[in-house]
Amino acid sequence: MVKPIIAVLGANPAWQKTLFFSEVIPGKVNRAVKEENYPSGKGVNFCRALRCSGLADSCLIQFAGGINGQRLCSGLDSAGFKHVTIPVKAETRNCITCLDANGNMTELIGVSHRVLPEEGVDFLEKLNILLDNADIFAITGSLPDNSDPEIYVKAVKSAVEKKVTLLLDTLVRLEDILSLPGKMILKVNKEEFFKITGKDDIIAAHCWANNKYPGKIFAVTDGENFATLSIEKCLWKYHLPQIPVVNPLGAGDTASAVMSGALVSGISPQESFRLALAAASANCQTPTAGEYSLETAAFFAEQITITQHKLPVQL
Repeated sequence: MVKPIIAVLGANPAWQKTLFFSEVIPGKVNRAVKEENYPSGKGVNFCRALRCSGLADSCLIQFAGGINGQRLCSGLDSAGFKHVTIPVKAETRNCITCLDANGNMTELIGVSHRVLPEEGVDFLEKLNILLDNADIFAITGSLPDNSDPEIYVKAVKSAVEKKVTLLLDTLVRLEDILSLPGKMILKVNKEEFFKITGKDDIIAAHCWANNKYPGKIFAVTDGENFATLSIEKCLWKYHLPQIPVVNPLGAGDTASAVMSGALVSGISPQESFRLALAAASANCQTPTAGEYSLETAAFFAEQITITQHKLPVQL
């Protein structure tokens, strides 16, 4: 049976090093007890989580260059991830994550470099071909620093012209993007949603978003606190189980991946988000970003309670 295909834009990948410590003491020498090295970045994590779900196949499109870019692509090839890579002159960034036994996480994110105009043209040409066979186009994260954000707008316009559903896990040029026609799901965290809407209350934020961008779907996470989803004037609240956390890195990417896979499998948006939140919780119990156990996710899904509300016409 042929699975649906999700095209995944991970414009700013990274070579990931995760160091595990008994305790991290700032200003002191800290010796790791374990480390992991692997391809990462929001798009890569998305693809890894989607593979765990089994709901759809992915094809990642990314920029990569230098030694880290070679490591990244080699790691993707070895793991069997399909990718379209636009070679760039600049070195791909690396990221270092420090985790301690108390569940504390510190991220050290390396420098990313501007996508050159000719590299952006190459990307849009290859994306246009990739979208011909895509059921959903997921845009994850930011562009490398100082890159032209118009790249994202042009990418979305290509998807809209081909009538491809979009899942947006980014803040880049959102006002321009959400104003375009087409089916779009915005999946962000609460802090990002408040920044987008200019509100500091979740009901008011959803109300504003639905009035400003009618027909769009808004899925908002808030860590271990309740998540929310709105479609037109309906709002769903998701109350999550409390869980021990090993590594929260990649939880948001896992939620985006599983929501996309569930949607393209014909599952309703509100149920897709429940499955996404359960998978994100399961990801927090593994050391690798974007990996999770289906059994653990299914267990958490049963513990998520949902309440439905009617959004006020205007706040």
